[in-house]
Amino acid sequence: MALTPKQEAFCLAYLKTGNASEAYRQAYSAANMKPETINNKASSLLKKGEIGARLEELNQSAVTDSVMTRQRALERLSLIAETSITDILEFDQREIDGPEGPVTETIWRMKDSVEIPDVAAATIKSVTMTKFGPKIEMYDRLGAIQQLARMQGWESAQKHDHTSSDGSMSPKGKSLDDFYTGDVPA
Repeated sequence: MALTPKQEAFCLAYLKTGNASEAYRQAYSAANMKPETINNKASSLLKKGEIGARLEELNQSAVTDSVMTRQRALERLSLIAETSITDILEFDQREIDGPEGPVTETIWRMKDSVEIPDVAAATIKSVTMTKFGPKIEMYDRLGAIQQLARMQGWESAQKHDHTSSDGSMSPKGKSLDDFYTGDVPA
């Protein structure tokens, strides 16, 4: 049985607030009701099977949406790998007079927040003020590329050597039989 629009609103408000009485106030015309009446009606709604089923469905959906999927992880890592410092900063050069003649000076400024695409802003790890001016740290591009390579299986197969120093595959020292007979010191 399908829920009424008010029942659906109640379910959504209940998930948001965690309070059945408050959810009832938000979903229904309860301004002139006594608190006890609101509590009783909210409690009755929660006992209905279709309300409980819908709350479970919404809860499951919320949990699923909150877990990062492999695809979202790959997208985030790709974003970090592809974003350049020039998406965040502007660079300029000018010539100034130095003690031994003209010197080229590089000037940088952080773009205004409206100029920085949201996807590029998400790659900024931190901005701190130092005695020399602002320090902007971005997430590691190379690290993101390496993580992408591992997740996508782009790395070549690696050889793991399991042989002992004499070239055999046998462990040296005591045998397993020694463990069972108690001849191995603890």
